[in-house]
Amino acid sequence: MPRSGKEIAINHAPGQDQLQKVRCYTLFFPGGRVYAGDTEGHLIALALVSHRHGRYSYTLEGNGFTAGGLDSAHALLEAIARQLTAEYVEAQFHHSPDLARADVFDLTAGPHLNIRLPIA
Repeated sequence: MPRSGKEIAINHAPGQDQLQKVRCYTLFFPGGRVYAGDTEGHLIALALVSHRHGRYSYTLEGNGFTAGGLDSAHALLEAIARQLTAEYVEAQFHHSPDLARADVFDLTAGPHLNIRLPIA
């Protein structure tokens, strides 16, 4: 799988004179699961992924939200990104084990997506 590095910003309309603060994460899909990494070097499992008949489906680990019919790994990452809020991801980092030290993941084996989520 070629390595892909795109970025997406999930925007929610800020107030007229309010500057929007954001949190930055990277979504990784080395296969089987989507992982999220933060700017401090932490890594968590974010979604379980299945791939059948050329289509990807996913289930978010924290709330069980499911979606499918995605035709590429990049479409998968973008669809997951659209479901996320900074508050949700921060809660997942708080409640999930940090996998960064597990040293069993080759995050360069698949696509990744840098995302910026607004802080409410």
